[in-house]
Amino acid sequence: MKKLKSIGGLLSPWILSCFWLWKLGGPIEAGEQRLPPPGKFFSPAVGMWWNAMWLDRSTPVALSLEGVQGEVYFDERMVPHIFAEDDHQAFFIQGYVHAMHRLWQMDFSARVGEGRLSELVGPAAVEFDRLKRRKGLAEAARQSVEHWKQDSFLLSRLEAYVRGVNARIGQMTARDLPIEYKLLDYAPEPWDLFRSALYHKSMAEILCGRDKDIEMNNARAFFGEDFARLFPELDSLTDPVIPRGTDWAGIPPMPQLEAGEASDVGFLPFSRDQGPSGLGSNNWAVGSGRSRSGNPILCNDPHLTLTLPSIWYEQQIATPEYRVYGVSFPGIPGVIVGFNDSIAWGVTNAGWDVLDWYRVEWKDASMSHYRLDGEWKLTNVRLDTIRIRGGGYLVDSVRLTHWGPVLFTDPAHRRYGLAMHWIIQHPPAQQEYRTFMTMNRARNYDDYREACTHFPYPAQNFAFASATGDIALTLGGNMPLKRDQQGRFVADGSNSGNGWQGFLEPRYNPQVHNPERGFISSANQRTTDEAFPVYYNDGDFRAFRGTLINRYLGQRSDWSVEDMMRLQYNAYSLKAEISLPSLLASLDTSALDDRGRLVARRLQAWDLVYDSSSVEAVWYDRWFETFQRLVWDEVLDTPAVARPGEVATMELLHRQPESPWFDLRGTALREGALEIARMAFDSLLSFDRQQEEMQDWARYRNAAIQHLARIPAFSESGIRSPGNEDLINAHARVFGPSWRMIVELTPKGPKAYGVYPGGQEGQPGSRHYTDMIDHWSKGKYYDLHFWHEPPAAGSFTHRLKFQSK
Repeated sequence: MKKLKSIGGLLSPWILSCFWLWKLGGPIEAGEQRLPPPGKFFSPAVGMWWNAMWLDRSTPVALSLEGVQGEVYFDERMVPHIFAEDDHQAFFIQGYVHAMHRLWQMDFSARVGEGRLSELVGPAAVEFDRLKRRKGLAEAARQSVEHWKQDSFLLSRLEAYVRGVNARIGQMTARDLPIEYKLLDYAPEPWDLFRSALYHKSMAEILCGRDKDIEMNNARAFFGEDFARLFPELDSLTDPVIPRGTDWAGIPPMPQLEAGEASDVGFLPFSRDQGPSGLGSNNWAVGSGRSRSGNPILCNDPHLTLTLPSIWYEQQIATPEYRVYGVSFPGIPGVIVGFNDSIAWGVTNAGWDVLDWYRVEWKDASMSHYRLDGEWKLTNVRLDTIRIRGGGYLVDSVRLTHWGPVLFTDPAHRRYGLAMHWIIQHPPAQQEYRTFMTMNRARNYDDYREACTHFPYPAQNFAFASATGDIALTLGGNMPLKRDQQGRFVADGSNSGNGWQGFLEPRYNPQVHNPERGFISSANQRTTDEAFPVYYNDGDFRAFRGTLINRYLGQRSDWSVEDMMRLQYNAYSLKAEISLPSLLASLDTSALDDRGRLVARRLQAWDLVYDSSSVEAVWYDRWFETFQRLVWDEVLDTPAVARPGEVATMELLHRQPESPWFDLRGTALREGALEIARMAFDSLLSFDRQQEEMQDWARYRNAAIQHLARIPAFSESGIRSPGNEDLINAHARVFGPSWRMIVELTPKGPKAYGVYPGGQEGQPGSRHYTDMIDHWSKGKYYDLHFWHEPPAAGSFTHRLKFQSK
């Protein structure tokens, strides 16, 4: 017995250890949360400790791969400069390097776009995935892949990129995987053309997937005869992208709306569920006549939601045929925004509304049939299987109509029974990536124009400057042919005549070349004035930034690169310039207490700049926003009614201060603009007194750059930078300038400067994960090394050599 006890005493720790090894080898379930297997995650051999120990490890110096030759030189910021003999090898290497630094970002983004997040995080993501799938991003991506197969030039280069990504994936062991794979406990999938296509569809969702049909529909019903004045399609402040007075001769006119084709579908009791407005960008270029050096200068800063890893990856590609430098999207080949030896280009979102909603007349609650042109049509159904982590799955029935998918079939939902018609549903007539393949090697204006014709959506303002002195701006994208007001409101889906009438030929798209004023610019404002003969409506046009940029550019003829840096960082508020004097004039300072007089006095002396340390910016911002909310209190709590914009509110303040719209609905008094402004000021003072200490703008805005999976430890918060969404430096809380670039095209070659809020490495903890945020937040730039040939020793930090087997 003693012997058995002795053996048991020896075995017990071993058995216990085996039990815990088994237990720690599996995931831990905590409600709906699923934690990674602790044993694997904390393993010093393959877990997170490996990532910690090997941060910033040296890049391998040589790789032997079948049929691939080239070299990559990494500079001090880990920017790769790829030298190869042709496109195919260059794009293979680009794919390899993208995967080396950003594999998890690429893989995660593709899964999100396809609607496969539930496979990673479980039931919590089912509704998210269902909506992604019903929108049809994956179907559109498959259509694009089939279309690419008709273009051997494009296809061979895309396939080379895919092979490069997979070459890197094939070399990785479990311990090499980025830490996010270990946290979420999954592994990467092989890359393919479909996943590259998904990236374009996801960007389309961000940039042209917004709509205001329901809100505008209800606003028209609510505001009645005042609607046209409160919701003008071109407000008095906007200075269009294409200068006023442009000759549109040669564009075929559209037919007028025929009687009976438009129908008022009435008030729709749905509420808004869209993301933040204001995503946009700035770009501009000055010609030789407005440049101190006599050289054209082009500037671009796309405004997007800021994430870690960054949406952009900086790089150079050099072959015997061409050299190009700029930023790319990890997941697709080539350079999206950048320059070469001959030209520079940049993009902003055009904001055209290319997503329309149709109210469908269903035969019964089953939605099996709907009325179209007097007949009951059978609803097509696509079955879609959503796999859920843990072994479960859900089969979704996606209803498809003449117009497109029905996204919401629950009667309690906001958009129940409406059908969505979106531009991505149209089989592509163009090859979107040919735009950038052509632009990357473009040598002149004609090449640039050809590149723009290949771009289908989301519509972009392509700014251009060349070493020969040309500047231009072209709208790239398919403009739906609509009748007047079509797409601005929810349409009657029982009449097929309410659909789009095709697309405008790309050669007729708005464009300007070497304008008399000596500069071009765009900042997401309306594209043209009223003279443009084709009707289009806006998805989310902005007025303030574009007007202010044009004002600044037109005031000088001696712009330098340093001036452009200051202009991109400019935080002056045109909105405050217009509205603050009237707000201050409403105050009776003799009736204010000491604190109120101090606030009013400091606002009177404010320079109207949203500087990080400005307290006045906080005061004005709260005052104006509260004023807006009080003015439009009638619709504040009413589901899905668009609120008149800030320009309309300011015009009402200046021109009709006694308008009935200033009257608060909850009081017996008849208020005017002055009373509302004072009430908003009182609210500001109440807020101010509640603060333990005075907040400056940076603390109040609390800007952050979130990790792509919203992991706080991998995010950056408390970023101090000037700006706000309607300023040239459009840095709001979670979105802003995602890449700042300035290029001067000199006779000796381009001189370029750039920065983005992140770093080249996607690995949290790497010194190249966030190393550019400080420069970016302070308005500083890096010189962009545009190397003509492989650099000498000492000019680079790492080298990666590809040798053919």
